[in-house]
Amino acid sequence: MCLTFANAAEVLDHHRGPVQLCGFTRTRHHVGHLGPGDLWLPEGGDRPHTVTAITRHAGSLILTDQYGATYSYPPGAVLPTAVPDPLPRYSPHIRDGLGI
Repeated sequence: MCLTFANAAEVLDHHRGPVQLCGFTRTRHHVGHLGPGDLWLPEGGDRPHTVTAITRHAGSLILTDQYGATYSYPPGAVLPTAVPDPLPRYSPHIRDGLGI
């Protein structure tokens, strides 16, 4: 499943990213809504991690991030997550100030 505002348990606030990176909106989602490629904020961090794998073990859901670190959550947990801003479309005319 993909994280969206529509399936969020709660929509919190927006964070702007650096100019070269897109920002994101902090949300909260049920752990069952997360899938590979989704963003979440483990351990109350301020920078989202990317889910690379989800496994079930002994009644827990285990999320693996892009660094290979694992985090265990109960099946009904509501986690701090992030929905990224859409990527801007590149146009060489925008750079030239034509706005086309």
